[in-house]
Amino acid sequence: MDAQTVVTTITIAISITSLAVSGALTLRQVRTATDGYALPVVLNVFSQFRSQEFFEAQQYVLYQLRKDFPEVAAYTALPLEARSQVRAVAGLYDDLGKLVAHGIVKEELVIGSNGIHARRIWEAVEPFVLEERRQRRSNLWIYLEDLAYRSTRTPPATIHAKLKLHRYVAPSGPGQPGPGPSGPTVPPPRSRKRAIDRGEHESPP
Repeated sequence: MDAQTVVTTITIAISITSLAVSGALTLRQVRTATDGYALPVVLNVFSQFRSQEFFEAQQYVLYQLRKDFPEVAAYTALPLEARSQVRAVAGLYDDLGKLVAHGIVKEELVIGSNGIHARRIWEAVEPFVLEERRQRRSNLWIYLEDLAYRSTRTPPATIHAKLKLHRYVAPSGPGQPGPGPSGPTVPPPRSRKRAIDRGEHESPP
């Protein structure tokens, strides 16, 4: 291989590397911009979960809806008050499902924080939604159903373990040994008595 061929090969390799790096940086910038645009939307959706009105509606859907309407009925056939509470709750979880399904928000974020309730809400409204779909041939709250499926496929506990979330351990009171190896290990009274009977000496306190 002559010198000209070597130089040409090196030049092509450098060009390809430059293009790859440039493409990677551009993709990263696009993703960063997308996250920036999505953040206000996500924060707005999450803020609705903290409202008292939503909390009361969610409690109704989880614990009272099926008691009030044990017979299968289409969602739109429910009385206005019940329908409004179901729409407020299921509709919001459906919006969360849209953000996840379209890749605007990471699945782990939504499932880790709201996965359990998403699944429970779907189970509570499922008969009414399926009957509505059957009668109207619609895809009512299909994103909620998808989110419930994702929450079953990847349970929140799995995500929490992956993140290595810590459990809080209350510190010991004044004068008490702290947790772990820093605190002295004192055997219980019976163990101490057995040690003395065997002729072993205790360390002074």
